[in-house]
Amino acid sequence: MFVKMLAVPLIFFAAAPGEPSPASGDVRAAVVSTLARRFAEYAHPQIKGLVIKPDKRMAGYVACGEVGPRAAAHYQKFFVMVPGGLAVLDSDDHELLSRYWSLNDC
Repeated sequence: MFVKMLAVPLIFFAAAPGEPSPASGDVRAAVVSTLARRFAEYAHPQIKGLVIKPDKRMAGYVACGEVGPRAAAHYQKFFVMVPGGLAVLDSDDHELLSRYWSLNDC
C-alpha cells in the first residue's frame, strides 16, 4: 500500500515538463540572474569573460566566465546551465568546475 502511494508522485515528477529554453536574447539575462542568486550579498556581481554557447548534450545553453563583487581583486570561475539555473563556482568544487569547463570548451 505504501509503495503504491509513492509510485504515483514519482511518476508525476518524471512526467512533469522542464523549464522552457529561453530565446537567444534571454540567455544572458538568465545567466546574470542565476549568478545574482548565488551572490545574494552583492546587488550586481561583476562578470568577466562571459561565454555563452549552445549545450552540446542537452537542449539549452551553457555559460562560463569569472564572477565576483564589483570592487574585488579576485574573481572566481563559474559554469551555468540555462535552463535550469545550475551555477557551479570554483569555490563549490574546483574539480567539478574544471570538468564542466573541459567538456564545454570554456
